[in-house]
Parts: sequence; C-alpha cells; structure tokens
Amino acid sequence: MRQRLGIAQALLNDPKLLIVDEPTAGLDPEERVRFRNLLTELSGERIVILSTHIVSDVEAVATEIALIDRGRLLLTASPEAMLARAEGRVWSMTVPSAELAELKPRLLISGTLRRSNGVEIRFVSREPPAGARPMPPTLEDAYLLVLEGGRAEARA
Repeated sequence: MRQRLGIAQALLNDPKLLIVDEPTAGLDPEERVRFRNLLTELSGERIVILSTHIVSDVEAVATEIALIDRGRLLLTASPEAMLARAEGRVWSMTVPSAELAELKPRLLISGTLRRSNGVEIRFVSREPPAGARPMPPTLEDAYLLVLEGGRAEARA
C-alpha cells in the first residue's frame, strides 16, 4: 500500500519523468506483478527510470537498460541487445553435489537446481566444459556476463 500511495503522490501533477527506486522490494508475488503492470502502463505516457536489483522487474518494464556497478556505467543497451551479447555463452549441466563447491570458483554460475542425480547448474562461459548443453540466455545471464566483464576490466 505504501508503494501505491507513493506512486499516486508522484503522479498528482502528471510528470513526464517518474523515478522509482526498488519499487517491488518486499511485495508478495501477486502485488509485484500488479505493480510491474502499472509501471508498464505508466511508461507509455512518460519516461520511467527504474532503479532495481530485481531482474524480472527490468524484463517486464525496460526498453533501455543502464548497467551500473560501483558507480561505473558498464553498458547501456536494450534488453534484446543484452540477450544477443549472451547468445552462445549460456550452458547447463548436471554435476554430482560433491563437485559443486569445486566448480563455483571456476564458473560464473547463474542458477542451481537440486535433482535426484545431482545439481543442475546453469552458467555463463565462452567455452563450455565437456557435457554441457547450450541454453537460451536470460536477462539475468546477460547481466552477470556484463558485470563480470566490467569487473575483470576494472581489475586489469
């Protein structure tokens, strides 16, 4: 309700620019969907700047993404362009549970799922290890790829 009230107050003078910071944090899934839909509707009539760490919110609302890490702009691109950058670099494979700890430092893992035969890992890599299956990229995969590249560049 607090987020709704804040948006209502912000819209009182029909602004052409609306800036929201983590608007769906703390909301239950149903309310998060409702709020994202509202932001999508509002973005048709004005510019909406959304600051968030919740990738599903970005996927639902954004037509242009600016990725910032530690105050440094790493990328400005459309969601489609970000996905294209990650194409051919996302993989999946199932590994024994005992091997997961060993792989974590070597792979940029974007997700894990426990299975009866081990752990299914989803990761971003230029070259896959033997047995890895290609996967279509998600915006979260693309985000991790850009972030890792930016941090590697900063270290160099």
